[in-house]
Amino acid sequence: MNKLKELSIYIKKKGLNDALKRIYSNYFHILNFILYKRDLNDGFTGITLDSKFRCIEGNLELLKRERKARENLPREFYVDQTHHGKLYYLVYDKDELAYIHWLFRKGEYSKFFKIQDESTIELNYNITLPKFRGNRLQAKTMNYICEDLKNKGYKMVIGAVSTGNILSMKGMARTGLKEFKRVKSYFSLVKKTKV
Repeated sequence: MNKLKELSIYIKKKGLNDALKRIYSNYFHILNFILYKRDLNDGFTGITLDSKFRCIEGNLELLKRERKARENLPREFYVDQTHHGKLYYLVYDKDELAYIHWLFRKGEYSKFFKIQDESTIELNYNITLPKFRGNRLQAKTMNYICEDLKNKGYKMVIGAVSTGNILSMKGMARTGLKEFKRVKSYFSLVKKTKV
């Protein structure tokens, strides 16, 4: 992960004041996180995307086009540059961009996990654009992604959420992902959990 690139994008998107607050929060505090996992063969069926939304697996060319068309996109749309993200899903309402969710595989970036095999994948870095909040896109998209991953042969999905992120915790409750561990991040450092 390129910390300087991440900081540069954060400053560009949020401003210097917010960037300094984030640095203070992440690097000068002990933060608590919940680790989640789901066996994709568990038979879970949850809330799904409404018919007006469509979810697609993206590619980096598509992402570049979206960023060029909308320079005001949040930092979550730059995870390929900050964390070397390669795999992501986008949600559209007709042709209007609404949501992004990144995934990381064995050997790719993870703050919390050491993924042991090719059949496990981490869900991380997601955001609903302001116009589309209130549609429960996080949970609905995660359920869609999990079904798609299952069809591609993946067996386990994992993720981590800060205990201070109440909205994401509520979203997780509407998916099949279940808490299996709590960890502390000391000054942005955390011992990785093998999965």
